[in-house]
Amino acid sequence: MKNKVLVFSIALNGYQWLYKDCIASHKRYADLNGYTYQVVTKPYATSIGVECCWLKLTLMIEALANGYDAVLFVDADAYIQTHAPQLSSVLLPDKYVYLAKSYTGRYNSGVILIKNHRKVLHWLNMIVTARHQPILAENNVGWGENGHIIEYTKHCQFVSTLDRSWNNTYDPDLNDYIRHYSFGPLRTNLWLNLSHKILARLTKLFSKCQALAEMKCQSYPPPDKLTKLTSLVLKRYSEFRRI
Repeated sequence: MKNKVLVFSIALNGYQWLYKDCIASHKRYADLNGYTYQVVTKPYATSIGVECCWLKLTLMIEALANGYDAVLFVDADAYIQTHAPQLSSVLLPDKYVYLAKSYTGRYNSGVILIKNHRKVLHWLNMIVTARHQPILAENNVGWGENGHIIEYTKHCQFVSTLDRSWNNTYDPDLNDYIRHYSFGPLRTNLWLNLSHKILARLTKLFSKCQALAEMKCQSYPPPDKLTKLTSLVLKRYSEFRRI
């Protein structure tokens, strides 16, 4: 499955510089295993701010539709260790979506492995279509697509739970494969936390300025902006359509 596996990440709104070491580890992992690799770093800033995380799902849909056998998405703030095994080591019959659980006991979408199957395409499209719809409070994480993924994985027979070593969000002593410095026990660096706050505020300011310039009312997330951003990214990054 080497030649038809895509590993990708999204690092916009300043995260491309904040997590350059983590991003470099993604490329190293892909190169070691013969996988196709792409990091999306442009446009540098987006008008949908942190909600650009929905982009991972639309790009997955595009990659599967264009023939990749498997796709691994890794958040920009996750570091892939040199001893991480090949993806084939976790694949199971009749399982097409692979996620690990965070310290909250719920699935964390910072690392997502999917196999190409019509059920997965339907599942991804269903989540993207429902992105404006409310979800249960027990599944809500406050922003982004993670809450919808938590909700739509429940009672889903083709979802498999990865060992937490594939997305370690909370155990500093774990001999992990992917260490994810998301908001939680592993992100204790004061400078890193401050940088996140600064980037978040700048992103919000950019979004507000653009909204005022366009004289539009912005919803959550803007109904047309995810589609526009996806189209823009696909024009710039051919790896999602190379098969």
